[in-house]
Amino acid sequence: MNKFEFIKNNFSLDFLLSMPTLWQLCAIFFALGLSFFSNQIIKNYVVGSAASNWEMATEGLVRIISPVIILIVLFFSKIYLDTFQTTPFLHIAISLVNALIVIRLGIYFIRYLTKPRPWIRALENTISSLVWVIVALYLFGLLSPIRETLDQVQFSFGDNDFSLFLVFQVIFGSALAVLFAVTLGQFIENRLMKVAQLDMNARVMLNKVLKITLYVVAVVVALSSIGLDLTFLSVFGGAFGVGLAFGMQKIASNYVCGFIILLDKSIHIGDILMVGEHYGVVTLIRSRYTVLRKLDGIEVIIPNETLISENIINHTLTDRKSRISIDVQISYKSSVDKAFEILLNSAKNESRVLNDPAPSVFLMKFADSGIDLMLSFYIVDPEEGSWGLKSDIYREIWNEFQKQDIEIPYPYRTVEIINSDKDKKII
Repeated sequence: MNKFEFIKNNFSLDFLLSMPTLWQLCAIFFALGLSFFSNQIIKNYVVGSAASNWEMATEGLVRIISPVIILIVLFFSKIYLDTFQTTPFLHIAISLVNALIVIRLGIYFIRYLTKPRPWIRALENTISSLVWVIVALYLFGLLSPIRETLDQVQFSFGDNDFSLFLVFQVIFGSALAVLFAVTLGQFIENRLMKVAQLDMNARVMLNKVLKITLYVVAVVVALSSIGLDLTFLSVFGGAFGVGLAFGMQKIASNYVCGFIILLDKSIHIGDILMVGEHYGVVTLIRSRYTVLRKLDGIEVIIPNETLISENIINHTLTDRKSRISIDVQISYKSSVDKAFEILLNSAKNESRVLNDPAPSVFLMKFADSGIDLMLSFYIVDPEEGSWGLKSDIYREIWNEFQKQDIEIPYPYRTVEIINSDKDKKII
């Protein structure tokens, strides 16, 4: 007779109030209290002072050391109490704590390998608690009665008969399979993005194809391992194909265009695009859409079909250098040579302006009010914007023009007054 059957057969109020049981319960509560206080100390003195790169390690330490302390206290308590009484409660508690330690070690090992996304981390407590409850029910021998009870609840769907237990089994098995696929996909993504031999577009495309394949394989394997007939998937696939052809043409087109963009390498992450009235930097390429961050920080979501079917200006397709021009007009009384020198120096004094190609100044034309000059230069970081750079250059030009007595003209208008004995006109 094992410890679980011993408690089940002898379970009564007198058994619970007996001294052997009370000694075991005191040991369990003492272990829980000691674990709680040690957990608070570690959080205050270890986690609070840990560096950001050790955050995951310290968090894992807090989650693991708590059940370890409980296990140590229960283990030595059991050794001591076994000398003069039976300890079935301590035996059960030790088994449950061991299961909790194994579950948490597995979760943090997966987290260390994959660095999962926030929504996966938010579900860790739920997943670990659910698995621990299932283990506890199994150890107490309650899992089989619960299964039999759920299996007796039958219902029909079409020509097939299902049970409530099969429904829970399908949901739980599919969730575990998808979670495994997400974890494996994240692990592959972390490794694939570090392969410098592949182009970024190729890495993104391979990652998306592998993730979709993993999800499909995970669900199919989970359903087939449960014993569910998968012939309905062919009907579902046909219905999905018909729906895709009629009602999801745009969505399908965007997905196909997304893979074409990744394959033909016409657009990369970090490129500067002009899409209609939107000008900005490509920050993300998804299967269905592309995110364009404008220079004012606003993000525009552009369907991939738009990037294929419309004319797109890619300012950084073959060269990231971008040309910027500044127009200045001086009066006919000012020195053109001095103005040339000031314009060149104002551009060369800016760190963002490239020396190769070097800045240039051109005399554009002799206008009505003055002489038109143009300063032309190149920058390599157009995604940072040009308004601030132009403003700094204009301010320096203005200050130097004032020092060198170079005038910026303003338009003159001549007013002629014609006097007449009969009437007066102002032209």
